[in-house]
Amino acid sequence: MDKFSSEFINALSDGELTDIIDSILVIEAVSGTLNDLTPEQIEMFDAAVERR
Repeated sequence: MDKFSSEFINALSDGELTDIIDSILVIEAVSGTLNDLTPEQIEMFDAAVERR
């Protein structure tokens, strides 16, 4: 959140701020999960992402 100015954050509604925080938390959770994958699982993940 330090990339946003205090003016920007103060201008957000509670719902908008909640959505931003939720998105950040999801990204951090998923990135942590990817660190635990085996090389084979990473290949399967990459293949699935490429199909999207």
